[in-house]
Amino acid sequence: MRDLRGLHILIVEDEWAVAGDLARFFSNMGAIILGPAATVEQASEHTDQAEAAILDVNLNGRRVFPIADKLMRRGIPFVFFSGDNDIAIPEHLRYASNLRKSSGSKAVFNALFPAQASERAGITVSPPPDDVFALLPKLRLAARLLLGDVNASDRLVERTLEQAIRNVDHRRLGQSTENWLNDIMREVVKDHGAKLMH
Repeated sequence: MRDLRGLHILIVEDEWAVAGDLARFFSNMGAIILGPAATVEQASEHTDQAEAAILDVNLNGRRVFPIADKLMRRGIPFVFFSGDNDIAIPEHLRYASNLRKSSGSKAVFNALFPAQASERAGITVSPPPDDVFALLPKLRLAARLLLGDVNASDRLVERTLEQAIRNVDHRRLGQSTENWLNDIMREVVKDHGAKLMH
């Protein structure tokens, strides 16, 4: 499993057994667990510190979408983790994975950290739409996992996007935007990683 040491993961879940299982699974990889929060109000207290999140859609009859909106505005990756089939996800949040609670903790990890999951399995994930804005949460998380520092990670994402603009004419035909940006990010870390930390 990936080392998530020091990564702040918000768990928003009103079933304590499920919340406990998720918290144990991710804390065993070194993550710092925020919550678990059982209400929208409790979750709101942690959204500014969260670097990734697992969101139960239905919290005792209330929807978690205000929390998802806050995380999306900050560019924080999250997954919906629901026991209900009939809850419609708002259109602007449909880029996030929506898993059934029967999926288990490993499936949540794979949805939250898709690049790491596919690398371990040696498979290629079909490319997402060429929407850089929708990819920002994944880019920020990839940067955080590479550098381990929030401010340096944000600088890395900025440098990556600047480099992508300069190199757009040299992008390989058929290469997904996500893979292209991740390749650029790794090059930026190799060439300028130490400078980004200061």
